[in-house]
Amino acid sequence: MFLKSFVLSASLLLLTYPGTQGLAQQNALPDAPKPSGSVNNTPAAVEKRKWSDVVEPGAKVPTLSAQDKLLFPIHEELRLSGWFSTFASSGWQQLRDTDPRYGVDSGAYGQRLGAAAIRDLSMRTFSDGVLPAILHEDPRYYRKADGTWVSRGLYAASRVVVGQRDSGESGFNTSIIVGHGMASALTMAYYPDKSANGGVVFKTWGYSLLGEASGNLWSEFWPDIRSKIFRHHQNN
Repeated sequence: MFLKSFVLSASLLLLTYPGTQGLAQQNALPDAPKPSGSVNNTPAAVEKRKWSDVVEPGAKVPTLSAQDKLLFPIHEELRLSGWFSTFASSGWQQLRDTDPRYGVDSGAYGQRLGAAAIRDLSMRTFSDGVLPAILHEDPRYYRKADGTWVSRGLYAASRVVVGQRDSGESGFNTSIIVGHGMASALTMAYYPDKSANGGVVFKTWGYSLLGEASGNLWSEFWPDIRSKIFRHHQNN
């Protein structure tokens, strides 16, 4: 379901591997991001970052109120990037004729696309809106941005199970784990009969968490890749 986005993120991760770096930190989980003095923290910049789903180290961001968190999924849906997983997962399902099993004709793709849109919206609503508002968790990804590629990759992947609290502390990411499970269970209400069963629910849940991890890897490493690409073009 989210395999295509995972493969893309993993490939981009490998591009960032610096051959001269040591691997001494591979067996240690990374610490929380360290502040950076190069971030613009003017009041206008801080307010502008309120609805960003990625927070840079050292960047000040307003604390999201319960009402803000309920609106947060809407802001995610309005971003063009927020639809990537919807099109990628539905396209992969159509190519492989996997669940939800609507068939392989053009009408089936439209049904898969609609189901993927409902599934992604429900996951964002539960995991980035309702549960964070109730549990006082922050739905944004806090980027590490320094250290070896291994430590950063481990950090990004770990954010699926380790989340940020409104207090600034870290803890079990109940919003993601439970929220994705709730949204996966909800698929039984709109998937076709062939795919409306417990096995598909658990598979959907597992793939969704894998997709969440790949999204974190993208958020962690894409700024570095983009910077290298731009520097390469400027030097040529």
